[in-house]
Amino acid sequence: MKNIFDFHFHLLFKHLISKKDTGRLPLSSNFKTKGLMSVIDEFMGNAFDSQSSPAMVKNSSLGYGVTALMAMEYAFAENINGFFKGFSSSKLPINWDFIDRVKNRETTYFDLLKEEIAYYQSNYTTLENDFKIKFISRKNPPAEDIFSNQQYTYLAFSVEGAHNFSNAKIRDAAAATEPEKCYREIQDDQKNVDLFSINLVHLSEIPEQHMCGFAQALNGTAQVAFRSEDFIPKSGFGISDKGKDFIRTVFLHPYPSLIDIKHMSVFSRHKFYQFREELGVQHPETLRLPIISSHTGFTFSSIKDFLEQKNYRSGFRYVQGKTICEIQAKNHSIGKTDFLLNNKLFGNPWTINLFDEEILEIMKSNGLIGISMDQRILGAAKTMMDGSRPEYFKDPEAIPLYEWRKWFKEGTFDLKEAFITEDKTDREVRHIYLLCAHILYAVRLGYSEMNWVGERSPWDHICIGSDYDGLINPINPYDDVTTLGKLRNDLLVYLPIVDKRLEPLKDIRVFKNNNSGSIDEDYLVQCVDKFLTENGKNFLKRFLNNWN
Repeated sequence: MKNIFDFHFHLLFKHLISKKDTGRLPLSSNFKTKGLMSVIDEFMGNAFDSQSSPAMVKNSSLGYGVTALMAMEYAFAENINGFFKGFSSSKLPINWDFIDRVKNRETTYFDLLKEEIAYYQSNYTTLENDFKIKFISRKNPPAEDIFSNQQYTYLAFSVEGAHNFSNAKIRDAAAATEPEKCYREIQDDQKNVDLFSINLVHLSEIPEQHMCGFAQALNGTAQVAFRSEDFIPKSGFGISDKGKDFIRTVFLHPYPSLIDIKHMSVFSRHKFYQFREELGVQHPETLRLPIISSHTGFTFSSIKDFLEQKNYRSGFRYVQGKTICEIQAKNHSIGKTDFLLNNKLFGNPWTINLFDEEILEIMKSNGLIGISMDQRILGAAKTMMDGSRPEYFKDPEAIPLYEWRKWFKEGTFDLKEAFITEDKTDREVRHIYLLCAHILYAVRLGYSEMNWVGERSPWDHICIGSDYDGLINPINPYDDVTTLGKLRNDLLVYLPIVDKRLEPLKDIRVFKNNNSGSIDEDYLVQCVDKFLTENGKNFLKRFLNNWN
């Protein structure tokens, strides 16, 4: 049965940049590394091998979702050739001509975006006939009731990074970009795709078009393969004027796109919440547009406490004459498993993940949070003794200089400024525990800090946001989109267990025992189905109704 919803994954990006013989990989083939490259890929967390290809989606339980369009950033192309180009296309089926166009700055990000859209459109018939995948749009609403037809997978489009709307040559910082004009070119066109949401930033500095600060995402292991200083945040200072103009254009369009806060720096996220309220005073209709974070994890902390209690150490270094400010957050246990040893669970405290105030902000906006299936984002580590950690998180993260000075240097939080399952390995169980911990923490926090009226609850505001085929290392045992069918049963088993053992907000038990000492199984099933299916479907219904 095709009924699971995934808020964020990449359907065709790996095929777009692939090479087989004189063309691309056929849609029926998966992107697959071989030989030594397969060993390297495994070390990197299996980021290259397909996780959500059309063939995988066809054979999965995925019924609904949002697939991301993404122009490859210069930072990825800058040094990848030297590390991987020696592998033949049979071992690593990458089209190096495509990579070189980006590396040599021969194109614009907007042209790359249009190229990816054209690639999708040229394959619409094949995707529908051979893989039972259809795309939905408010411009041309689907004729059938997509929420009762479970033979197909129905997808909306998002755009990961507003750099996709830059019409200047890559890294031409002297050129003027026109992101609003580029956005309207697509969204005004009745025959073009309908953009559900847009991330203001992605993983790297875009010197030709600064929209807002971004959060560091690539750790040391990923930097081995994708070496670039552009992955290190330096110039963030909240939302730029260009970023505000772009948000205004997007929100006031007849078919508005949502702003996805994933990848924004925590300071920039708070400035977005502030700007959204200010825009709502001028244009009240924009407040109907919810806040979303499509593929995220949680810090299991309040940003106010994190800063004012200085639950991190802070410093700076110089690289090629530039100041790199860093923080290294303290580890704190969020729960435990029933293992005799190595039983503590830890989240990932990097600020790319959401703080308590932000989870509540999204819920108050009637938004939706997609919880990532990336083990790094959820907090898993590669070490065998993952349940035992030092005082500070292994990897420091870079913070843009201005934002470091405002918040992190002295630990100042200024609201005025910012505003029953198959047998599993121990690692698989730990990863499932982490996923459940993120789900339950959002629900506990929602119940703790908000008043809920009628039938609404925190369960209405979370879903999957896997980031499959977004160069992630998926949590075990959900290696790719085909494994999502197993998730429902695993959540039914492990959610009540983790609810008993999760430390943050432990006075709030999500699944209370009834008089017989057991939990209400009907309520558990209802909650799991909301997370996996109903919330995403309802969000798409609101999208197709233009958020009215």
